[in-house]
Parts: sequence; C-alpha cells; structure tokens
Amino acid sequence: MQLRKIFTILILFLLPAFAMAQVTTSTITGKISTPEGQPLGGATVTATHTPSGTVYKAISNDKGLFTLPGLRIGGPYTVTVQYVGYASQTINDINLRLGEPYDVSITLAEASSDMQTVTVSATAKKALVEKLGPTTVIGTRELSTMPTISRSITDFTRLTPQASGNNFGGRDGRYNNLKVDGVNLNNNFGLSNDPLPGGGRSPISLDAFEQISVATTPFDVRQAGFTGAAINAATKSGTNEFHGTAYAFTTNQNFNGKKVGSYDLGDLAKNSNKIYGGSIGGPIIKNKLFFFVNGEYEKSSKPGPAYYPTGGNGTGTESQTTVADMQKVYDYVTTNFGYDPGSYQSTPPFAGHDWKILAKIDWNIDVNNKLTLKYTNFNNQNDWNLLNGGSIPNGGGFTVTGRTGTVGSLPNSRYSNNSMAFFNSNYGFKHLVKTYSAELNSRFSSKVSNQFLFTITRNRDTRITPNGQFFPTVDIFNGNGQNYISLGTDPFTQNNDVINNITSVLDNLTIYAGKHTITAGISYEHQYLGNMFMPGAASYYAYNSLDDFLNDAAPAYYAWTYSLLPGTPNPYSANLKTGQWGLYVQDEINVSNNFKLTAGIRADKVNYLGNPIGNSSIDTLFLPNANGDFVHYSTSKWPSSPVVFSPRVSFRWDVLHDHSLVVRGGTGLFTGRFPLVWLTNMPSNAGVVQFGGRITDPNVLKNIKFNPDPTAYSNLFTPTPNQALSGTPVIPTGYFALIDKNFRFPMVWTSDLAVDKKFGNGFTATVEATFTKDLYALFVRNSNLKPADSVYYEGDYTRPRYTSSYNKYYNGGFSAYTLENSSKGYSATFTAQISKSFSNGFYGSLAYVRTIAKSITGLASAQANSLWTYNPTAGTGNSIEMGNSQYMTPHRVTANASYRMEYAKHLASTFSLYYSGGAQGNISYTVYNDINNDGKSYDLMYIPKSQEEMNFASYTTGGVTFTPAQQKEAFEEFINNSPYLRSHRGQIAGRNAAFLPWYNQVDFTFLQDFFIKAGKTRHDLQFSLTILNFANLLNSKWGVYKSTVTTSPLTFKYFDATGHPVYTLYTQSVSTDGGKTYTPRLITQPYQDNRSISSTWQMQLGLRYSF
Repeated sequence: MQLRKIFTILILFLLPAFAMAQVTTSTITGKISTPEGQPLGGATVTATHTPSGTVYKAISNDKGLFTLPGLRIGGPYTVTVQYVGYASQTINDINLRLGEPYDVSITLAEASSDMQTVTVSATAKKALVEKLGPTTVIGTRELSTMPTISRSITDFTRLTPQASGNNFGGRDGRYNNLKVDGVNLNNNFGLSNDPLPGGGRSPISLDAFEQISVATTPFDVRQAGFTGAAINAATKSGTNEFHGTAYAFTTNQNFNGKKVGSYDLGDLAKNSNKIYGGSIGGPIIKNKLFFFVNGEYEKSSKPGPAYYPTGGNGTGTESQTTVADMQKVYDYVTTNFGYDPGSYQSTPPFAGHDWKILAKIDWNIDVNNKLTLKYTNFNNQNDWNLLNGGSIPNGGGFTVTGRTGTVGSLPNSRYSNNSMAFFNSNYGFKHLVKTYSAELNSRFSSKVSNQFLFTITRNRDTRITPNGQFFPTVDIFNGNGQNYISLGTDPFTQNNDVINNITSVLDNLTIYAGKHTITAGISYEHQYLGNMFMPGAASYYAYNSLDDFLNDAAPAYYAWTYSLLPGTPNPYSANLKTGQWGLYVQDEINVSNNFKLTAGIRADKVNYLGNPIGNSSIDTLFLPNANGDFVHYSTSKWPSSPVVFSPRVSFRWDVLHDHSLVVRGGTGLFTGRFPLVWLTNMPSNAGVVQFGGRITDPNVLKNIKFNPDPTAYSNLFTPTPNQALSGTPVIPTGYFALIDKNFRFPMVWTSDLAVDKKFGNGFTATVEATFTKDLYALFVRNSNLKPADSVYYEGDYTRPRYTSSYNKYYNGGFSAYTLENSSKGYSATFTAQISKSFSNGFYGSLAYVRTIAKSITGLASAQANSLWTYNPTAGTGNSIEMGNSQYMTPHRVTANASYRMEYAKHLASTFSLYYSGGAQGNISYTVYNDINNDGKSYDLMYIPKSQEEMNFASYTTGGVTFTPAQQKEAFEEFINNSPYLRSHRGQIAGRNAAFLPWYNQVDFTFLQDFFIKAGKTRHDLQFSLTILNFANLLNSKWGVYKSTVTTSPLTFKYFDATGHPVYTLYTQSVSTDGGKTYTPRLITQPYQDNRSISSTWQMQLGLRYSF
C-alpha cells in the first residue's frame, strides 16, 4: 500500500517529462492453453532466475495470456506453470536477451496418477525471442569470445550488420542514443562520433557488461532520443554464489607486424598497452541481496604522428617538408623564445593512463519489488590526438603569396604529404565520467507493473598539452600558397573545457487487460552543458614563407580570442540548460493467437532553461533566411520548441502458429539528439562573453612582430580585452553563428519490413528492408553570403563564382553561419542474414547489407565555420545538394563464428573469428584553391571528357618544369586508374561518390582454459591470444589499408579569356636513391598503401583467473 502511495505521488510530480530510450531488463510472455486449444485463465506462472533465486510471478488472464516484465537478463531461468486439475509444466534453461521478449506457448495436460509434472528444456520448446525490429543483441558469450583489443563497446556493435564504424544505416553515429542500465552515457557534446564519453575508451570495463543491444528501428514508443541507433547495455549483477575474476592483457610494438606488402616498416615506434582488472560478485543475503564490483586500470602508449620530413627519420608517410627546414624553425624558436616545440622526426609515442570502477547492488525487496543501485567512476588521461588538421581561428580570410582568393582553411592538413608539425603541437584530454542510478521494478497486481528509474551523469573534458605549456600557433606557408610547417599549441586547446551534467527520472506504467498490454510513460531529463572554447586563445600567426618567419617579417594574418568579462580570462561562453520532457502511451494488442499489433504515440518537447547572452549588433542585421526573406536573427534566444508528436505502429505475424516463420514490420516517426556543440557555437562566437579578433589588413599587420605573449597586441582590438562591454557591442570580424528561430531537433520517418525463418538446430534466417526519410535534417548556411555574381565554364557545365572577395557579403566582410533544417535526405538498407545460436560449442552469423544513404551535408566538424567549409559542393557553399552520406558503406559483408571444445576433463579451447568486408571509405574529389571564391576550398572537381578539355598552365617546382602536355598525360593516367573518375567523365564529381578499394578485415581470438573443481567451486585459468588483421599475419600483402594520395589533384591558378579555369597538376616528391635526394613527379595513381601499423597485424596476450 505504501508503494502505491509513493507511485501516485511520483506520477503527479513527473507529469512534465520527456521519455528517452530506457532498456534495462527483459520480459517473458506467453499463452496457456488446454489440450483442446482453449485459453486457460487463472494459471500461476512462476519464473525463477536460477543463479540468484530471484522469483517473478504472474497469473494468466481469461485469454490465457501472461506477461512477466522487468526480468533480469541472462539466465538460465526456470518457468513453472500450475493450475488445479492439470499437470504442472516446468521449462528449464531459458535465457533472456536485453529488450527482446521471450514468447512461449504452453499446453497443460490434465493431471493423472502417473503424470503430475512435465519438465522440458527451452531448446526443445516451441519458443522464440521476439525481435521487434532490426536488432542485434550481443550476450556474455560473444563479449567473452569475440576478438577485441580495445575492449570497447564499439568492437561489439560492429557485429550489427548495418554498422559502419560507429554509424548505422548510413546515418551519423552522433545521432545514436546510448544507455547503460538506463543511464545516459552518450557523447552528448559530440566532438567525435564515438558513442561514449571519455575520449574513445569505455567508461565501464568490458568485464562488467552482460549484454549489449543495438536497435536501428525499435517501434516501441518507450525508446526515443535517436535517429541513428538505440544502443542499450546492461551490466552484470551478483548471484547466490560468489564469482570473481582477475585478469591482465598486454601488447606492445613487438606484437605488431612490420611488413606492408613488400615494404618493411623497420624498427617500430615504441607503443604498449597494459590492462589490469578484476571483478567479484555474490550474495549479501542469499536470494535477497547481491553485490557486484569491477575495477580496471589501463596504461598505454601509442605511436605519434605517422609522418616524417623529407631527409629525416621516422615511420609512416614522408612529407615534402624537409628536415633542414624543420631544424631551422626548431633552433629559431628555442633560441629566441625558450620554447621547446617538440620533436619532428622519430617522434615519441603518446603516453597516458586511465582507471574505472563499477559497484552495483541488487535487492529483491519481495516477490513484487526489485531495486537496483549502481555507481561508476572513470578517469582517463589516455586520449592523445594530432593537432587540428586545417582550421584557422576566427575565420581566416587572408591572402598569401602564390594563392588565388582568400584562405579560410589550410589547403593541407598540418600533418600531411605537404606539411609537417612539431610534437608539442598535439593535444590530449583529461576525461572524467561519473554515474549514479537507482531502478525500482514493481508488480502491483497481476494486471499492473511499473518501472521507476533515477539517474545522474557527470562528464568533464579538459584539453591538455604534451609539455603542459601554451605557445602561439604558427602556420608557415611555402611562398607558393601551401601551408608547409606548423608549430606551437594546437589552435583550439588553450581554454578548452566542457562540463556536461545530466539528471533524469523516468516512470513506465504497464496495464495488462485481456488482449491489451497498455504502457504509459513519463520522464524528465535535465542537461547542463558549459562550454569553454576560445579558438586562438594563445594567439595565432600565419606567415607567407619560412624566410618571413625566421626574419621576423610581418605575418599574413594574426588572430586572438580573448575574454570580455573583467577578472575572468577564461569564461564558459556557452551555458546551455535544457529540460527534455515527454509523454507517451502504447497499446500492444494480441489480435489473434498469431498476430500482434502495437500502436503508440509519444509527445516530446525540449525546454531551453534560460537564454544566452546575445549581441544586439548582430541582432539588428538584416539577413536572408532559407526562403530568401530578409529577417532579423536573435543571438539572445534559443529556437522555439513546439511539442513534437511521434506516432508509431508495428505488427508481428506468426505465420505457422509455431514461431518458425514470422513476418514483422512497422512505420513511425523518430526524433532525437544531436551534438550540442552545434548549439553552443552561437553564444561562443557572438562576441559578447568573448571576442574572436583577427587582423588581415597589411597596413596593420606590418606593425606586428612575433611575440609569445598573446596579450602583446591587445591594443589593436576593439572591444577592449577583459573589460565589460559598454554601449553597442562589436560584430565579430571573422564569423559568428546563428540558429534559425524555427530550428528543430533531427526527425525521421522510418519504415521496416522483415521475415524471420527459424530452422532446426538453432539456425535462423532473416531478410529485412528499412527505409528512412529525413523530415528535419540539419544544414549550415552562410546567411551573409550573396548569390554568385558571375559564372565559369567547364565541359557542359556553367558554374557560379564570385568576382569579389568583399562585395559578396550583404553586411561587411564576415560570415554568418546559420544552423537550419532541411527535409532533404534519406537512407535505405537491405539485410540478409543467417545466424546460429550456441549449441554443441558453436555459434555464428553471416550477413550482407546493401546501403543507400543520401544527405545534403555530413556536418563532420564541431565549429560553425568548419561545418560549412568542409562540405564539398558543385555550386557555392550555400548550395543545397544531395550526395552520398559520408557515413555509408554501400556493400558490407560480416561474419562471426566461435567454437569451443572441452577435452581431457580439465581443458577447453575456443577459436573465434570476425570478418568484415567493404569499402574502406568514401572520397570527394575537390579542387585545391577556392575556385569560385565563396570562401571555402571544397569545390567539387569537374572530370574532363578527354585531354582536349584539360586546361593546364606550365609551372616549375623543385627545379623541375612541367608542361601542359605532360600534365595532361599524367592526369589522363590518374583518371584511368580511378574506377569512379574513369566512369564519370564529363561530369562534376559527386560528394562522397567515390570509394576506396574493398578491404577485408579478419580478426582472430584463441582461448585456452585449464579448469578444476574444488568442492562446489570451479577454478579456471585462461590464456588468451587475440590477433587483429589476422590476414596480414598469414600474408603481408593481405589486410593492407589504402589511402588516397590526394583528393585534390588539380590546383586552380586563374581563368583564361574564355572563362575556363586553368590548373596545375599535383606532384609528389619521389626518391630513387634511398631518400638522399627527392624530385617532384606528377601524380598518376589515386591510391597508395598505408605504410603504418594500421596495415599490419596486431596481437594481444591475456591471462585470467576465474572462480
């Protein structure tokens, strides 16, 4: 009675709530019948979780139907059905999967003197796990046997046929929603598409997980918050017996292959990874109270940059930057400024460590109430990265010698074939992740059950440097328009900190009424996100040439971001608070014995709690919206947020009434999360809390000399640094970010149809088709950019361009990057899969997936200017053009298999293989230099029909002159060597339309167990051997990754008198004397071997003791 009162109070308290995907348990459903096939109401159904003694009970209704919700996953379970006058029936060895109901039909025989109880095995019973959509469940067996070295969830979500890295069905992985025991464990800020917070390493040990579920279209309205995939994981719990394990894993450079084809990598850079951990669980009170604890420590080092300068030492790819020039810069900086920029050849590895703990309590309060409490803590300083590739603080927009147009982003990545950087320019993170949760599952009566869940997540990510120092970022060009050398702190590292705190409550109430199972749910999720992000906080310099830098000449560009808050030099410019709430209801109808229909609707709403500090000067600007109407945008308000309705309907048809052939499908709307960093771009770049200044005027730049003090030229900026704004605020000189007032979170309409065929011996075949249509896709537009005022010609195409670098803007010379929605975009997948459940030591799966996915932008960055700049287009950067999704793998074949054999009474060997085959990635062929002068250098390349359409200028590089005729011949060969270019001559290359060659990934694990039994306790000592890229171990020519030599083979130089562009062809530096001298050579091959340990086999050894 007391619990009912508490529940009523909670319902009233939580009415304003938003339901997110919360899958933490499983369910057993079924029907009880007489021998004549009549439903048997009033039968008692008891399910017992054998390892813990946890008991769940239900009574069948007048239709003979029963449901046991909120069950612990795994097993085995024993289910007993009893009714007066009938022989009781017991089913053993039932194992439950996360979020997938286990359905069983039971016929009770009349009792007789010689038959009072019937016992059968679940494997012999006609029962089937009810798949409700494209779902992959990875259980304890797969988690303990499939190959993994990183021990991350992502090594197992790849078992999902529709996966492509962390992306599913061709959609961005940042649109996924990941929950662990119902706790929000998403990478909410979204700087990468890794599904978890914590910098690419799992905040929870793999040893703590019991099951992981990946669902791309679950039509259950209780699941929400995603337009990619719902990833739900459940952790282990204690049982009635004490179980524990201690383990260690190790790998280093000696466990790596050294041959990429015939190329020998030589002595590998030192790298190592060591993991130590353990778990223990058991009863505090038998059948009543249980505990489980896991702890893990990891220490590792990994190779640094995979580039080395020409004439220098190192592994990976040789850059055209010479070792002599790198030494000049190193000597100049250390001598004059006392700053060590770090190594530039034979670079050291990135080194770090992390630790994680999990503690969990399960309490069977009584037969109707189960409570679970959990705590996790993760501290990671093991996330080191190469410095930013090509972004320029505060928008760039400067000119350099040898380049047409302005520079908005670097033409080459700072580490690339054409450019080099120093080691201390790289950066790392300190990641902190803590979670707390409490879950109560209750059964108020045979007709009413309830789930209540309360969770807290605390995340923090702070950028750090290898040497703990900050120094201005310097990009040095080569006098010919290409960046050549970079030094100093990564331009986006100083004053870069993110805090993300989440608190959520949820309540699901389920009522069982005859053929109807009605679920209603409410919840609330509060998020706080504080973002400190000050691009160029250490100051930024760009120089035309190496001589200019070494001779202290004026830079070509200077930028600095500084605080406008007195006494707060490093403010959190974005303080975003949201309250996400919703309400939903669903009815699962057993229309007949073999047909189930589920229909539901949910209402979601996002409340922005407080408004950002705005810039009134920006707000007064008239800028065109997506329809071309001139409007005022507001930087002091978040977008409106109406209630969003998501109806869904699905069905499940047991065609032959025996679970052997099932047709299922559904259709519905899904709305979900996206990287919150895209929202925080607006307050971070409004120029009110902080200001991103830049100087491009040569008359001002001539008075600037390099100075490591970022405040040295504060007098050149308005508004005044570290002083509160007075009067009218200044509009940022580079760019600012806006959000359309009607902006919506992503929303899609998804439909699915599938057939599951169950064969004997555990084999199941599935054929499935899914189609997803974007209703609210995300898009970034430069609202201050006018339509192009001129054109140029290539082949049969007339393409837009701007004749002026300044007059192309409506207001001044800045960019206004606006986050908007578009209804363009879709994806479709077709899946064929056959799988074998575990029996006789073997399990396996084989699947093929065909994916088509189109979008208008990949939004592959975090900053507003990069979101716009790095989207390749045939027109201007504001053109809305459909192209392949960059997250799509068009054809993918996956397979996994494992076999365990026990022998000699005390020995067991397990052999496991994982295979994935598909394109290694997609390619957008673009032109180097901003050919249409729209402010970005990602203009899609025209593929000439023949050499007659090629228009080259003679040029000299490295002492070698290349004539137009030579370039035509080389480019012709380059086109013919690229399958995509060869088959699309006379067309503009499509965005993400070309694909890298097919790659076969084969991973292998061998486990050797030695076990004995002492009393009732089994002791097991296990040796493990895991080899990734196993094929490369067998043959050095296998398993080799390919990379592009360049995706911009043409460099735009000028327009000829007829309005046609004139180009030069990309060259590579080639040595014919073992690296003593290098000469330029015109490009003819589109791909090259990735000559690094990424293309070689890698091995890890492990040792584990379990009891």
